[in-house]
Amino acid sequence: MTTFSYDAGRWGIGLLRYDGDSLIEHIEPGEAHIAASRGAAPVGAAELAERLVGYLNGEVDDFLDIDCEPAIEWAGLTPFESELVRQLRMVPWGETVSYAELALLAGRPRAARAAGTACGRGVLSLVVPYHRVIRSDGLIGEYGSLGHERKLALLELEATHAR
Repeated sequence: MTTFSYDAGRWGIGLLRYDGDSLIEHIEPGEAHIAASRGAAPVGAAELAERLVGYLNGEVDDFLDIDCEPAIEWAGLTPFESELVRQLRMVPWGETVSYAELALLAGRPRAARAAGTACGRGVLSLVVPYHRVIRSDGLIGEYGSLGHERKLALLELEATHAR
């Protein structure tokens, strides 16, 4: 496994993990505790890091060209969780979806709680826009170890830099 770190300025240090040339994990800036890259940079790592920094500076990027399948496999996601990831990637910049709506899109309309658990297990933050999933009551909810404030900051970033 190779790690590649990048500096996203005020957002903090981010970390990309690769198995060979396959992206398997993105630890969002501010969450990473490793500031130095280890090993040779995998093909495309520097470009992806640049795109992620651009995103955090308000540049619209849907990351749909990034192959998430190796990360899904590495994380051991169930078929339902994998479908949640695929459906969530289709939620456009600046829009949100509830956990219940996401579960419905993934074919299990009564699995809102499972959708929330799956989002909490997400391994490719920002590439997969977990921050765009909110509660059915309209509250934004939590966002992993980065918490409510980070999720709100990402949603505000997208609202400010609308397409």
